[in-house]
Amino acid sequence: MIVQLITVVILSVALLLMAWALFRTLKRPMPRTLIPLIIGSTAIGYGIYSEYTWEERTLDKMPESIVLADSYVGTSVFSPWSYLFPRNDRLMLVDTATIRRNPDHANYAMVDLLLMQRFSPVAKVRQLVDCRNARRADLTAEPEFDAQGLPVNLDWKTLDASNRLLETSCQ
Repeated sequence: MIVQLITVVILSVALLLMAWALFRTLKRPMPRTLIPLIIGSTAIGYGIYSEYTWEERTLDKMPESIVLADSYVGTSVFSPWSYLFPRNDRLMLVDTATIRRNPDHANYAMVDLLLMQRFSPVAKVRQLVDCRNARRADLTAEPEFDAQGLPVNLDWKTLDASNRLLETSCQ
């Protein structure tokens, strides 16, 4: 957030200097009320720009092995325009470089999901995806396995056939 504050300060100073130069060229005094107006509108404008471009800027910085599985829109009372134009606040990313399969159970894929949210640390969640039955389950740190080598006591969640997590994991 400190980077955003510094950016707003620099943009505000640049816009104030441009306004001062414009009024100086016109040989008129710059109204004092213009200063807080420029600073406030710069802060709000840059904040809106930063909110709505976060997903695109974040995905551009990711390596090619990271694939977007899902994004979630969010609204906020502190940014009322987000009720009219929702923005993406959270991302679920699949690291395709870490997809692992057991040759004996080829219809299962173990996937590392990266859960990202603005201004929050990245959470890494390990999932087991059942490609044949279109379902997924969270893997705990110490899963229990049966005699066939499959984890037991998992809470399976059904996935739609068009789910991007399922498509990415089961290619």
